[in-house]
Amino acid sequence: MVTNQKHSSDRSSEQEVIRYTKILAQAFGLNEQNAEVYSVLSSENRALAKRMDHYCSRHRKLKKRVKLLEERVKWLDDNVDELFTMEHCNCSKESINTSSESSSSEEFNSDHAPPEKKVDPGKIICAKRKSDNKVKPRRYLIQKV
Repeated sequence: MVTNQKHSSDRSSEQEVIRYTKILAQAFGLNEQNAEVYSVLSSENRALAKRMDHYCSRHRKLKKRVKLLEERVKWLDDNVDELFTMEHCNCSKESINTSSESSSSEEFNSDHAPPEKKVDPGKIICAKRKSDNKVKPRRYLIQKV
């Protein structure tokens, strides 16, 4: 209902502009065709201004979203750097990447619980579980084979 009132007020103001344009055209001796061309062009100009406002607001939203994504990438990068600087982690990036890829590619069977194994501290590498949600991913220790 509010949009209908706004739309009708826009239409009435547009009709006033057309009426005043015709009066000015008659006062200055211009023909009516020029007045109508002017009114059409002015209405197109208003429509383009509205579209420009829409694009500007969309641009601001996208810019904010890009900023959030860049912050997320920086956060992930900092966590990867922190992972490699941990004292108990003496492994290279390649071994972490390959071990996390191989562990994420295996499907988890919920019917069978993983067997309990004793972990040898000398054979532990650090890896992060891949996570699609926005919470911080947890770090898990994976035993080297």
